[in-house]
Amino acid sequence: MKRVEEVRVGYTKRVLWPELEDRLYSDFIERRKGGRTVRQGWFRIQSQFQFRAMYPDVNPAIFRFSNGWFRGFLSRHKISLRSITKKAQKIPSDYEILILNWLRFNRRNSQPRNDRYWEIAVERAVGRYELSNICNLDETPLPFEYLEGKTYDLVGEKTVWVKESRSGWDKRQASLVLCVFADGVSRVPPMIIFRGKGTRLGRERERYHPEVLVEYNPTAYMNDKLFEKYITTHLIPVLGGRPTLFAIDLMGSHKTPAVLELLQNNDITPSLIPSGCTGLVQPLDVSINKPLKELVRDLTDQRIFDLESAADFEKWTVGDRRVMTTHCVGEAFHQFHTTKANLISRSFRKTGLSLPIDGSLDSELDIKGFTNLEIGNWREDFVLLDERADVHDEDDELIEFVENQN
Repeated sequence: MKRVEEVRVGYTKRVLWPELEDRLYSDFIERRKGGRTVRQGWFRIQSQFQFRAMYPDVNPAIFRFSNGWFRGFLSRHKISLRSITKKAQKIPSDYEILILNWLRFNRRNSQPRNDRYWEIAVERAVGRYELSNICNLDETPLPFEYLEGKTYDLVGEKTVWVKESRSGWDKRQASLVLCVFADGVSRVPPMIIFRGKGTRLGRERERYHPEVLVEYNPTAYMNDKLFEKYITTHLIPVLGGRPTLFAIDLMGSHKTPAVLELLQNNDITPSLIPSGCTGLVQPLDVSINKPLKELVRDLTDQRIFDLESAADFEKWTVGDRRVMTTHCVGEAFHQFHTTKANLISRSFRKTGLSLPIDGSLDSELDIKGFTNLEIGNWREDFVLLDERADVHDEDDELIEFVENQN
């Protein structure tokens, strides 16, 4: 076996598997020349594949893709993790009163009703809502190809670009709808809304992951009728008829008269998050969406590697990709709740949704861009904007706050 010595100040370090590193580096350069993203998962999968191909007589378990080896490989070949896109972020000071109003609304509605005030206050520190009945729903884009975020590239490259496998696959082909609960327990399966009419699928539906809800519409967005169906069919049955605090954003379908009446009739209090503030106080945006989608991406890379070559993958039909997407989402959602339940619970506490109603632990509030926030006296009257205000896109600079109906 060929060995290469890496000279350091004061000592000499031997590099094992130099042929493997050369091949891995060559594959990396070729992939980046083609504008393809390269993340740690690609290095892990490709190194294991190449090891088996290059050393067929060696037990594959001998090679370990450890953090130490990977850091050394990156250093030896001058490779670094680079941002593909970068967005400047600034939190306007005006947001503070919006967030405080939202926190006070939640605190006010969490107080036990008069007839059982002391009974519930003693039994549950978080008030009239049990942790299993404090939940957050969000809809996030789910592309067919992940071309945003970061990729490994050579140190010093000024332009970091990527190329899509098929035209339009990096755009929104689907929406992922997630609902998580303050106790970290999975109760409602993830939903994927694919673009299209959902006709002429043949037996495709039979191949979807059994624990993933799949819907179709022309925009791949949640609409009024679909949201009413979601609440009635999937959310209400798991709430046990108990009072529920339901944190959602200001998407138009979330606050139609029909939806508000449906929620009210089932003792569900909609806590509408101020426009532009979802990245600050929505548990899914704060702590969950990003790592969960990264897990979906890693499982996607692994499945492509396990099933077919990357070249064959580019020939897959849209239907093949939809089927694989449901399985990666289903597996990721299960894994995340199995290994990250505490993270889910903490995200509800840091955004104030599941803190004690007496304010004793308000110091746990951890909202990006703000320090020493105090919910204060929720009984005071605060000036709020019209609850029928128009909904603006999240990128709009306009700010609004909607107080919910009791």
